[in-house]
Amino acid sequence: MTIIGFVFCVSPVLAGNVVDRIVAVVNGEVITLFELNQRFRPVVEQFQGRELQDEERRALLDGKRQLLDRMVEEVLMRQEAERLEMQVTDLEVQTQIRQIREQLGASESQFLEYLTLQGLTKDQYERRLREEMLRHRLLGFMIRRKVVVTSDEIRAYYENNKDDFAQQRQVRLGLILFASHAEAEEVQARLNAGTITFSDAAREYSRGPGAEQGGDMGLLAWRDLAADWRSALQPLRKGEISSIIRIQDRAAILKLMDEEPGEIKPLAAVEDQIREILMEPRLEERYENYMAGLRNRALIDIRL
Repeated sequence: MTIIGFVFCVSPVLAGNVVDRIVAVVNGEVITLFELNQRFRPVVEQFQGRELQDEERRALLDGKRQLLDRMVEEVLMRQEAERLEMQVTDLEVQTQIRQIREQLGASESQFLEYLTLQGLTKDQYERRLREEMLRHRLLGFMIRRKVVVTSDEIRAYYENNKDDFAQQRQVRLGLILFASHAEAEEVQARLNAGTITFSDAAREYSRGPGAEQGGDMGLLAWRDLAADWRSALQPLRKGEISSIIRIQDRAAILKLMDEEPGEIKPLAAVEDQIREILMEPRLEERYENYMAGLRNRALIDIRL
């Protein structure tokens, strides 16, 4: 079955037919097939003009059912926010839109064009954004403020996972890759005597990358270097050159041009990050329980 056939079977509105029906009722509020198809449209368009495999067709149907389930949750949360008399003002919506436009670097006309490509009018987008902001406000009030992470928990996580907060050691390397070992010995002697600089030697002799830049390889993560490179660099101080080593069966000399030593970030620098890590599973659990409570109290009729 092609995607066009799939659209006719499960999404007639997208195929151009003026067909609509109710796919869910949530406490007396309906969700229509048109609304579901409109939200699902970006997914369908990814498969446009293709012959659908059975697995893909099943995945699309499952995705559509999952989307309907999310839409039911959205209605439940909006209804609950209205019951609690929560509001999002026009000013808040317009401020959020302006911030989104600034992040996209889009003018107003470009932003409207973007909405058109998404199949949305300005009013539809503003309504959808308002509802999303309202849901965030509800979840913040009913869930997030009730989840607590203590300072002791943050410190314990930090102590047990310090490697996760390590700033990786980086080195800026110079490389000269020689045509022969004899050439490497000759250049090394000149480097040690100070009769030629490393960058000049790289430009003149190197057969490796970065030769035209004086052998400069840029910043590299220490852990990504080959073991023999690390062994050659380990005893060096900034500005020193290595002994002759073998790279790809050729003689080579390395220079430690600069270094950013690895270090463990202090607790104060990662405290907020750890708090979010610890909060995430608790928020997820509380969210699931909260939504289960809303569903249990609601009258929901799924008709898809």
